[in-house]
Amino acid sequence: MRLSNATPPFHQSLRTCRSKVIVAAAKDKKGSKKGVSALAGLIKKKIDAEAESQNLKLLQEGERASPSQYAEPEVRGLLFDMINSYYKATKRFLVDGVDLSQLPEAIFLANMCILAHNRFQEGVTDPQFIYANKAALELWDATWNEMIGMPSRLSAAPDQAVQEDRLALLDAAANSKSGFVENYEGWRVGLSGKRFKIKGVTLFNVVDFTGDKIGQAAVFNQYELEDGTVVQVTGDVWQPAEIEVPPSAGDVEAAEVAVEEQAAAVRHLKEALGKTNMDPEVQAAVAELKARKEKMQVLKSKFEEAVAASDAAFDSD
Repeated sequence: MRLSNATPPFHQSLRTCRSKVIVAAAKDKKGSKKGVSALAGLIKKKIDAEAESQNLKLLQEGERASPSQYAEPEVRGLLFDMINSYYKATKRFLVDGVDLSQLPEAIFLANMCILAHNRFQEGVTDPQFIYANKAALELWDATWNEMIGMPSRLSAAPDQAVQEDRLALLDAAANSKSGFVENYEGWRVGLSGKRFKIKGVTLFNVVDFTGDKIGQAAVFNQYELEDGTVVQVTGDVWQPAEIEVPPSAGDVEAAEVAVEEQAAAVRHLKEALGKTNMDPEVQAAVAELKARKEKMQVLKSKFEEAVAASDAAFDSD
């Protein structure tokens, strides 16, 4: 198991990137440092300790990221843009048959590597990873904390030829009218130093709901080791959770009719047939009436909750 201090020299960890941000934030508008050695140093140590602790905990538990990381609201929004952009570009589904509420888990555990960086973000000159699913984290031998925020160029060796090949791929997708390129293959390197060739890669531009490009994402499900072995990416077994569909107005109306019918049946037993509450037939009919009333009340409550939630979501006031 690799710890952060085993990272190859040409790889900067997320902690290093954060440290630079802290130092930059400690400068005034003229560029002079204010208390960097004291305040920024203390903050850096705290962030380093927290990140290291979280990394160790995840690795000890055999995990690469926690749901609080890969399913947070900002990531959910990014994933929606990714699946929408992928479909518009390729006319294929990135994941199929998945409810949007279950999207983070479905993509994180998918049987393919999925990564994204913020190439088109304003002011970004050295794009950083903004997403990596579990299969990608495992291939690069990284945790979420190590991968997210790391310059994406560090996913490949620093050799000029390798970096030029990678940049050519990114430019090809950026300048493509279709918004994507596919069937790319190229050598990459994990944080542990392991080299591998990613194969059959589809790289596409990620576009938000306004039509602006916000990044690029790569998808692939095969890679080749240095000894020539081709490996098929496998994901975790993911079972979508059951989604409860709220009752419709028709469901509530049908339940009300069922109650009325059963109430009429009870009256018939008593008034037409002369049965009393002591008779088994009446007792059974009354029990059924109570059950139908309870079901009707549950349906009414769920229907009213669904209507209220819908009104709140689309309230323009």
